[in-house]
Amino acid sequence: MMSGRFGQSAFWIASAVVVIGILLFPGTWVHALSLDELLSRIDGQFARTKDFQADFVQETVQKSLGTTEREQGRLFFKKPRKMLWIYEKPKAKTLVVNSEKSWLYIPEDQVAYVQNTDRLLRSTATVRLLSGLSGIKNDFQVQFAASDQMESRGNHLLQLIPRDRNAGFSKAYIEINGTTYNINQVRFEDAYGNVTRVRLSNIKLNRQIKDQKFQFTPPAGVEVFPLP
Repeated sequence: MMSGRFGQSAFWIASAVVVIGILLFPGTWVHALSLDELLSRIDGQFARTKDFQADFVQETVQKSLGTTEREQGRLFFKKPRKMLWIYEKPKAKTLVVNSEKSWLYIPEDQVAYVQNTDRLLRSTATVRLLSGLSGIKNDFQVQFAASDQMESRGNHLLQLIPRDRNAGFSKAYIEINGTTYNINQVRFEDAYGNVTRVRLSNIKLNRQIKDQKFQFTPPAGVEVFPLP
């Protein structure tokens, strides 16, 4: 159960990183882009982004159970390899990732799970996404998900299939607004048919977020479970 909870956390991390890697796009494009042009502009924007914060809504569909869980909260990211997910509804929990340790804290249960970040991010695909999209084709099969490069709503839709079988997901879809070139949503699918969707709003870039925000000390009385 404990490793399962933290395994889900790794999946959330991958979701966050994909979103971060393609945060905002220049709104001045007036022509259709090739895949390489689109990826180049995505990577350039990521390179200019030092930190990032936003509100998020996450939906997780468990196919075998026939359930959909909807959660929302705030997300903070800072290079290199620092993330903070603050889940506010319907149940409070906090996922903290820094260069050394990763924590999943569930106040209602009075428990915290800790793992070395290198161990949590052992997937090559996840590490690639954390470092930007330069050379992404080495780790993913990337293509436009629609043959005409645009969805019926006028949005770009990319499909990513990880070459690493241990990536934690079997494919991802990234929807990009065809007018503003902002991210609309990211959808992940795993081999069991489970789906995770992440939507962002109130995006703020380069806010000089302090490193201390990505540190975590378990409150008094909280039971800590180290994970291998």
